Amino acid sequence: MLNKALRNISYIILALVLPLFILLTSTEIAAFDINYYRAEYEKYNISENLAIEQKDLMDSTSKLLNYLRDNRKDLDFQTIVNGIEQEFFSARDKLHMVDVKNLFIIGRNIRNGILILLLFIIVMLKYNKTISFDLGKALLMSSIAGVLPIALLIILINIDFYKYFTIFHEIFFTNDLWLLDPNADRLVNIFPEGFFSDIAFRIITYYLTAQFILFILSIVLKYIKKHADAR
Repeated sequence: MLNKALRNISYIILALVLPLFILLTSTEIAAFDINYYRAEYEKYNISENLAIEQKDLMDSTSKLLNYLRDNRKDLDFQTIVNGIEQEFFSARDKLHMVDVKNLFIIGRNIRNGILILLLFIIVMLKYNKTISFDLGKALLMSSIAGVLPIALLIILINIDFYKYFTIFHEIFFTNDLWLLDPNADRLVNIFPEGFFSDIAFRIITYYLTAQFILFILSIVLKYIKKHADAR
């Protein structure tokens, strides 16, 4: 009875936390791909619009990403803008990025905690031979449970991206520092709304690709188990 309960709890935990682990990992990969930023800047003509040399823009972006990785203590640096050396980010930009950095740190801590939990479950199941655990079933449950909320999210952001982008900020930020002025704050000009819709779909693509791989793997494992049991 206890072993059956442990098995069912393991299924539920995997179905809940594995999709979150994949989502956080997908977000991290997309958010720190410097080549993605270069492509987006070219797509939206950011360098020309802000009168910043592309190399200076990329250097500033690299410093920003290092800050978000917690490898840089602040965003105090200057760049040549329209031929004049000036502070790259406004005071409000910097305050908002403190909040963004904290979100990334929280996300990494959650992801690392999930990884430890998953390793614990794997070790427990490996050494407790009395628990009949079907890994294929667990991965199948996880892939299905993980796709449903993302499918809903895709529908919502296709209906009105700005609306749900705003709701996201209202949920995850406790202040209004994310409401930036394009005439005073450079951050909002570097990252227009199109940038965020593009990266959202990029994250979703990574996430769904990983879930599809898990789904295929679950089918393969169930096929192997079925034929092994038949022998």
